[in-house]
Amino acid sequence: MILEMRMIRDILEKIDFDLDKAIIDNYKLKDGLYVKIGDNIEFYKYKFKKDCDKKMCLTDLEDNIASQMYEWFCKRDYISNYLNSNKSIDPPKKRIHNNNYLTLFCKAKEFNDENKDYFIEKLYENLIDFKSFNKKKEKEVLEDFKDYIFDEKRQKDVEIKKNRFLKVFEEIKNKKELIKENEYIKIFFDEDIKKYENEAKIYYALKIYNKIEYTYKIDNKIYGLSDFNVGLNAKKPFLAHKTRGFELPFLVEKDEIILHKKLFDFLKYVRDFNKEAKNNKSGIYVYKENNNDVAEIVDFDIVVSEDRIYPEFIYKDFLSKDGEDEKIERYSLLYEKINEIFYNKTLSLYSDVWNKLPHKVQTLFYLTRDAMKALKKGEIKPLFKVNKKYADDFILWHLKENRLKKAQQSLNLKLSILEYEGERMDIKNSLKNIEEKIENLEELNEDEFFILAGQIIKYLLDKSKKSEKRADMIEPFLRAGKVKKLKEEIESLFFNYKHEIPLNYRKFNNALALVESFECDRVKRDKLLVGILADNIFYKKDEK
Repeated sequence: MILEMRMIRDILEKIDFDLDKAIIDNYKLKDGLYVKIGDNIEFYKYKFKKDCDKKMCLTDLEDNIASQMYEWFCKRDYISNYLNSNKSIDPPKKRIHNNNYLTLFCKAKEFNDENKDYFIEKLYENLIDFKSFNKKKEKEVLEDFKDYIFDEKRQKDVEIKKNRFLKVFEEIKNKKELIKENEYIKIFFDEDIKKYENEAKIYYALKIYNKIEYTYKIDNKIYGLSDFNVGLNAKKPFLAHKTRGFELPFLVEKDEIILHKKLFDFLKYVRDFNKEAKNNKSGIYVYKENNNDVAEIVDFDIVVSEDRIYPEFIYKDFLSKDGEDEKIERYSLLYEKINEIFYNKTLSLYSDVWNKLPHKVQTLFYLTRDAMKALKKGEIKPLFKVNKKYADDFILWHLKENRLKKAQQSLNLKLSILEYEGERMDIKNSLKNIEEKIENLEELNEDEFFILAGQIIKYLLDKSKKSEKRADMIEPFLRAGKVKKLKEEIESLFFNYKHEIPLNYRKFNNALALVESFECDRVKRDKLLVGILADNIFYKKDEK
């Protein structure tokens, strides 16, 4: 648990921007009716639409865009929301989703005459002095706010807001039909943001900790157990220290835990958050997931190398003569490239692998994703091992799924990673040498034999008259473990399609003769795949 605290503090130390502004910039209102109560009453509707700027989704009742009001509502909405339903100010009914008397957030179906008195009781009669918070620990917390709560000006303001709410209640209720029953009615009094913050501080002091029973006053400061990325309850007894007098794993001071809340709110609203290492300063890697609308840090690490790859990674097209090289200068971009090609954009680093994938492919993902996690953090060496051991399995998966282009890209990626590691394979030059040996009927070496065998297989399969030529037609050749079996499969394929090949096609006849006469034992599947997926030499202009 101390590690959890150190992790959160490390992340906060790396934040070099305005966290409050970042939260509001990423914050999104919920669909519903928004009411601003000042000298006049103003009504707005919010309905989020995909592919639309969220600010443009706020309109007045005549459907005129009211984007200028978006930030005003966002700031007050964020501050006024309750932490979660278990920490509402009106248990056990939990109809009120806000935390202060300056607002009322409820579902439209709850905003009715039956609940009118209920809202008055819970929002104004209760929060004027927080009388329902009468536990011993709650009273200790509220003692710090006693002067503020019972300030004469605040006491009068609570009464003013109650009377104003009663006057506009019917007018707001009549607007319910503008939204759906399960959408929100959100009411805000036109007050300075500082006033909202002061009211929210009392709620957070009471509710932000894991449990009020876990709060302590030490040197006139409130401390308690954080509820972010950790919990302590009957279902998690292992978090408690049973062998010492004080069971809590750690305590956090009230001001610090507010920062924790802001951090986790920020993480909830952003997709990724990583700080790159720069100028001899370390960075951080954070991977989070949202569970029940709460961010949870799943993986965290200190990053000591920059996101930039030195030397730059080159993704090459080894298979065709017209392919262009692609320079990749960042680990994050290389990760995206590998996810796109090897994993067909389906890689999940931490959660369960997609269960609709074939079982062998699911296993492949589990076996290789630790290397991808390392790559995200700027470590490329684990990728080298995965590439050598499993790259062909990705290629075969794409072939079985009839994704020939993706299989070719996977082979290019495999060879690009090998070259980055220092192992170079010049396929274009190999094909050129093979063509010369075919012309002169010179003996092939072992690698050349398998590449040429792959070229023959692909050329013959292309002669098929099937309306749908599936890539899995290649599978029998890839399953052949022995060269003798491979030759038998090629011979069978040749007899199926020999009528499609010109009798005097010298290049093909010589190639087939070289393959049939070659002797070795085990099939090199990786070189066979190179021959199958590379540009085919039998489609050159000398085909007759």
